[in-house]
Amino acid sequence: MTRIPTPSGLCVAATLLALLPMAAAPAGAGQALKVTPELERAVTRGLTYLARTQQPDGSWPGNYGKVSGVVGLAMMAFLAHGEQPDEGPYGHVIRRSVDFIVRNQQPNGLLSGQGGSPMYSHGFATLALAEAYGMIDDPRVGPAVKKATGLIIKCQNQLGGWRYSVGSTDADTTVSGAQMMALRAAANAGIEVPISNIQRGVAYYKRCFCPGGGFGYTGASGPSPARSGIGLLILSLSGAYRSPEAKATANLLLQGGGGYGYGGYFYYMCYYCSQAMFQAGGKYWRYWNDTMTPALISMQNPDGSWPAQGAGGVICGTAMALLSLEINYNFLPIYQR
Repeated sequence: MTRIPTPSGLCVAATLLALLPMAAAPAGAGQALKVTPELERAVTRGLTYLARTQQPDGSWPGNYGKVSGVVGLAMMAFLAHGEQPDEGPYGHVIRRSVDFIVRNQQPNGLLSGQGGSPMYSHGFATLALAEAYGMIDDPRVGPAVKKATGLIIKCQNQLGGWRYSVGSTDADTTVSGAQMMALRAAANAGIEVPISNIQRGVAYYKRCFCPGGGFGYTGASGPSPARSGIGLLILSLSGAYRSPEAKATANLLLQGGGGYGYGGYFYYMCYYCSQAMFQAGGKYWRYWNDTMTPALISMQNPDGSWPAQGAGGVICGTAMALLSLEINYNFLPIYQR
């Protein structure tokens, strides 16, 4: 295997992923999807924690617990395990979450809730509703998804991306990633999404591609592991999975790189990189799954949560850790290759 060099001036983060072995997977390891007893126990404990801490109105405690995007991520953790609305031990959790998101939709279609960055929350909440659309019997969900999708389409600016607020004229690759994921999920659910919006989004990401691999924040410099995962995933889901930018970034992540350190966004990085490496498939997914899955399991708290790290708090971190692990079940439509 030929490894591309790390971009000039970048240091590989001295964090968990960078410290894990880069050797080829051991014989017999690296099957495409692996639901081990350890994985199932960790996921069940995490879901039990989220179910136990959900509030009657469908939100969660903490500073971010009433942000619709966080509620959506937590709800998707249940869907990704194959749970169904109104069925089984967690059906009521899904139902409450959907109700919270829909009840808090604003007249212009914005799914934000209380606090957080409006369009960031909107992207994750729209993704969550679109994933639940075909699973739940609720006449409000379809119109809510369509209205939310329409707002994303309307808010795409001249750069081809999105920023934190409705009507922003600048863009960045993190907020744009949430919108592009939502558009893909909406299209999967049968909502009309013009191909021109997808093409403009892909063009924006390609302009933010950094020489040697990875993606910058607002331009082609200063990549991070999280943004590298976001860019690779967006290109993969948008049909550009064979592009030079996608291949270079997949190789960079394979060697444990991707840019500067994780800061307070470790689970956020895992959420995107897990999906990106799964979409890349083959050696990329085997490497990721064989290293980061056991690492994430080892970080789980005794109560089933994951330690809070930076933005989003415990609920967001726990939801993103679970969604990273649950790719192995391959239930969510957005996970499909």
